[in-house]
Amino acid sequence: MENRFERTSRLATLVPVTKFPLQTPPRATSSDENRIATMRGGSFARSIGAADSRDDVPTLTLAGIRTGCVAHPETTIEHANDATSRRRVILARVGIKGPRFLQLVGVRVKQSTPRNLAFDYAVGICSVWIASGFFLDAWAHGHVPIESFFTPYHAVFYTGMLAMGAVIATFVLRRRARGMGWRACLPPGYHLAILGIPIFFLAGIGDLCWHLLLGIEEGVDALLSPTHQALGLGIFFVSMGPIRSVLADRSRATGFVSQAPLLLGLIAWLLLVHFGTAYAFDPGAGRTNAPPSIAVFTPDYLTAVAIGYYKSSLSVLTLIFQSAIVAGFALWCVSRLRVRPGFFTLLYVLGNAPAAAAFTNDTPLLLVTIVQSLVAGIVADVLVARFDPQPERARYYRWFAVLVPLAYSGAYLLATLATDRLWWDWNVSLGAWIWTGVAGFALSLVGTARRSAS
Repeated sequence: MENRFERTSRLATLVPVTKFPLQTPPRATSSDENRIATMRGGSFARSIGAADSRDDVPTLTLAGIRTGCVAHPETTIEHANDATSRRRVILARVGIKGPRFLQLVGVRVKQSTPRNLAFDYAVGICSVWIASGFFLDAWAHGHVPIESFFTPYHAVFYTGMLAMGAVIATFVLRRRARGMGWRACLPPGYHLAILGIPIFFLAGIGDLCWHLLLGIEEGVDALLSPTHQALGLGIFFVSMGPIRSVLADRSRATGFVSQAPLLLGLIAWLLLVHFGTAYAFDPGAGRTNAPPSIAVFTPDYLTAVAIGYYKSSLSVLTLIFQSAIVAGFALWCVSRLRVRPGFFTLLYVLGNAPAAAAFTNDTPLLLVTIVQSLVAGIVADVLVARFDPQPERARYYRWFAVLVPLAYSGAYLLATLATDRLWWDWNVSLGAWIWTGVAGFALSLVGTARRSAS
């Protein structure tokens, strides 16, 4: 007599059975019945005590077992004539249930944690918190005398990472308490992202040593400091988690609420891009940033000409660069899923405003940045809702790639003209505006490039 778990149907519901040697041989079963059955909760999960909610129910993969034996509702200790059967009965009596029960009784279990929306939100919010803290620290480096590593500005983003670590640790430990393996405790998309936590804290220790040995950085030095860039790399990894989580579930992530963690992760990425390239954030086309006037036949003539050429060329390149960043984020998004209305407006406003706030000083940069972000975001949202641009719809995709940066740069020039007047002449202004559209079109060609002609 042999006691074992048998599958009674294609739904893979398992019940304890007793197999007697003299009974009729089991019927032949099809390969379809013997395949591996993957269940998410269901009657079997409830029968072993698994939670009902979708976020708490692990995915179990059970090896298919041939049927054809007589089933009975309960196996008693008297019927158990081998060690495995006795173990099953004892575990059931002491109350061990769920995936841990299956592992202990010898059923092969493959576990995984499904996407958890609350976890995605928590990680995304912490990512934006930390990335915004970088710009608070950048503002302090330019406006407040800093002579120590231990400042309230550093505390903002370091406490943000502590909160991030607490969120991830709590999530993992709760699933460990339910008998899940370490690797199965994290939802899809987070196994690579958690590398950002040790990277961040190692960079923080390195930043402390850097300040003690080499002093406090100021200006562009603070942006290009290797330890500061390593801190940004850590946040880049961690904020990747909610982005990959949404993309892994994109077939069901069709509403704004389910897509918002992706938005939070991209906001953190956009902030990090602006932090690393803050020296090329403001084009400086307003008269406040105008170079000195050129006076001919004076000792300063050649110097003034050189400064004017340098300022105008750098300003144009900065406007093209910033427009290309906006277009690149937009093309990346529409290439992967159809975002809901308001997605791009929030992405551009929340991803650009903290950088502008840190560097605006006495210029209208913050107001201008908010205006151009609103205009570009609204244009992008309308185009997505109306035409659904994507690489498979190449014509709409390329128009989208051109119109979004044109809206962004055009709004910048008009808002700067209204608030500070332009020191660029019409040739430079119109030429730079056209080049932003050309840059967007070039990015669309890269996005639709394929190795084969088909």
